[in-house]
Amino acid sequence: MYSYEKTFNKSAEDIFGQLHKLLKEANWIILSYVDVKEIFTKMQKTIEPYYILDVCYPPAAVELLHDNIDIGAFIPCKVVIIQHGEKTKLLMPKPSVLSKEYLDTDGKIAEKYENALIEMIDKINS
Repeated sequence: MYSYEKTFNKSAEDIFGQLHKLLKEANWIILSYVDVKEIFTKMQKTIEPYYILDVCYPPAAVELLHDNIDIGAFIPCKVVIIQHGEKTKLLMPKPSVLSKEYLDTDGKIAEKYENALIEMIDKINS
């Protein structure tokens, strides 16, 4: 499976807020985020709340880049938050799977940090 996915009975804004708090408590950084709804609104198009985040744990980046310099193609970790009506889906592509398939690595280091991120995601209250 290429990604981890979880669905919540909350708004995208609630999920974004909870995730942001959990990341901050664990010393992860949101390097960037894209508010797709805001961009669509400027183009006079409509879409439900939709966020694309790039998140990083700097010690992980150091370890991953020392393992394989090309891992930068798969990090920082991407987290996508998509609202559909009353439900919100959060999905995260797995760098470990991508690094195993496309790089000369066993993916173990990437898996260690993606599991830490999955644990945070699992702490989000439905």
